Amino acid sequence: MTNWPFTVAELTAGLRRYFAEPGLQVTALDERPLPDRASAASQRVRGLHVEYSAGRETLNVECVVKEPQWATRAGLAGAGRREAGLYHSLAAHLPMETPALIAFDLAGDWLVLEAVEADIASGAWSADDYRRAVKTLAALHERFWNLAEDLAAYPWLARPLTNDFEIHVYAAAQAVEKMMRDDGPHLIAGSFTVLSALGQIISQVEAIVQPLRAEPQTLLHGEFQPSNIALQEEGEIVVFDWELTGPGPGVLDLVVFITACRWERPDLPVACDELIALYRAEMAERVGVRWPDETWATLWDHALLWRFTQEMLDWAARAPREVFAARAAQFEDIWLRPVLATVERQLRPVLFI
Repeated sequence: MTNWPFTVAELTAGLRRYFAEPGLQVTALDERPLPDRASAASQRVRGLHVEYSAGRETLNVECVVKEPQWATRAGLAGAGRREAGLYHSLAAHLPMETPALIAFDLAGDWLVLEAVEADIASGAWSADDYRRAVKTLAALHERFWNLAEDLAAYPWLARPLTNDFEIHVYAAAQAVEKMMRDDGPHLIAGSFTVLSALGQIISQVEAIVQPLRAEPQTLLHGEFQPSNIALQEEGEIVVFDWELTGPGPGVLDLVVFITACRWERPDLPVACDELIALYRAEMAERVGVRWPDETWATLWDHALLWRFTQEMLDWAARAPREVFAARAAQFEDIWLRPVLATVERQLRPVLFI
């Protein structure tokens, strides 16, 4: 029998609310594979087939069970609490659909969500699908544009540029130390140029985030990428995995989207520059913000440096050797070389004695 993190009574109560059926009774639970979520191999995300009775009918529903507590960096608010909070408190205000929240633990240790299947696999997205995703991202940012004070009412949101800033910087510094101690991966630890650039990033991280903090803040998804988006044939977009949601400048979400698209699919059917230009045009029309090209280039550079600091250094330090080796060329092309060029443009040289 599968060991679920919830009781049958907790699931039954959630399903009764979800279906508005006070007499609903759960009759059977079965774990189901999630082929489209193979990346969550640690049983953090599992499929759940629920059979239940309502009146004289026997029915069933497909769900997803998430146990996100293992995905949270030490010192940060629980990822599950953030995602449950988003679905519970903010989903009705979003300009896109999200999975329905059926049941959850108040501490965020587990969530049971409606299973959502994409009609169009992310690997088969057309150029128009990527454009549709960018327009949806702009709609999200428009909805919460300049509402940082309002979002302060939700303490469970991620705040990597403010409250959580030092935790991310400490984790990045620890990642660099680990790579030097382990003498690998060689692409990083074997290059004095790369290590010098990482030293510049860590020592000047306050200067990196300063332009990002000065931008109007909106609600970020945090991991807005094709693997977290279900496209439906009728034009509907369902967005899930809101574990990193929180206030910040919209350019951060766009950097995540562009780099993830390149990471997942090197043969993109649309140019990244076109998607960036589309986002800027959408934001100009929606909220009237028009970034001069030079200002935008600086923002993009600083957003790229921050995301590299926040996520990719830790990934490079902790990825198994075979995993890093399989992705090394992409890592160098999408992240390392652009970051090195950005360090040269934006940061002061560091003198080593």
